[in-house]
Amino acid sequence: MSKKQEKKIEEFTADYRGAYDKPTEKTEHPEVNGEETDIEIDDFLPSSDTNDDEELLTKWNDELEPEESDLPPEPKNPVRHRRHRYGVAVGAMVLILALVGVGFIATFIGQKIYFAATDDSKLRAYDTFLSTVVMQDPKPFASPDKADADFILNASLWKTITANNGTNYTNYDDSGRVLVPLGDVVDACRSLFGPDCQLQPKTPAQETFFEYNSSENQFHVALYSSDSSFSPYTENAKKQGDSTVLRVGYVSPSDAWRTQTTSTVTKPTPTKYMEYVLKTDPGTNEEYVYAINAITNK
Repeated sequence: MSKKQEKKIEEFTADYRGAYDKPTEKTEHPEVNGEETDIEIDDFLPSSDTNDDEELLTKWNDELEPEESDLPPEPKNPVRHRRHRYGVAVGAMVLILALVGVGFIATFIGQKIYFAATDDSKLRAYDTFLSTVVMQDPKPFASPDKADADFILNASLWKTITANNGTNYTNYDDSGRVLVPLGDVVDACRSLFGPDCQLQPKTPAQETFFEYNSSENQFHVALYSSDSSFSPYTENAKKQGDSTVLRVGYVSPSDAWRTQTTSTVTKPTPTKYMEYVLKTDPGTNEEYVYAINAITNK
């Protein structure tokens, strides 16, 4: 190699280390012929050569990155969509059940109020309890020991023989009269008039439906219908201290409510009213008739 060629190579030698320290920045070089020149790696390649690697990378990247207009729309999240529909369905079901529950509660409360206002079963139970008392049409009395003794005996005997629709007794005397033990009548007396009731068993002075045999302690009772007697219809009950006060109507045998001659009659028309005062027997915890008072107004 000649000295002239060595000089040209020496002048061409350059240090590129500074250019690779910051590849993203352009390196300033001295002006060449009065112009500032940026040196790129392509400057060292012949004009006929191309950077095949860069061209391949560019082509590959273009193929992997389609244009935005060619991208398909992003699909909706099916799981989120199903959850949304499920939440709406559950919410609607809860609302429907809540409305049904409110309607049921309102109906239930309404029925309770209606039944409480129209239920007279307790009053009708008083009618059953007082039936053998009212049929005697007793005079008023302030306490059981002030009541008429014959009235007490008759009411107690009737209660005994009519219990369980008169099926408790099947023994008869020679005249066909039912034999009723004294002890049963005493129990009926206490049930009607309390623990202080004093039953006086005897044969009535006037002929009536029974006789008493003191040697046998039995009553010989000739049964007959009570349809010709008054029947009770309790109109209301109220508490007064330790007592229950009843307003009891006396329904005559000819009342249309009793004869059922017409279906349009739903209540009787009592001929008179009496006030019954009931107290509670501490031994049995059951109510009994303590007093009967007259009522002047209907």
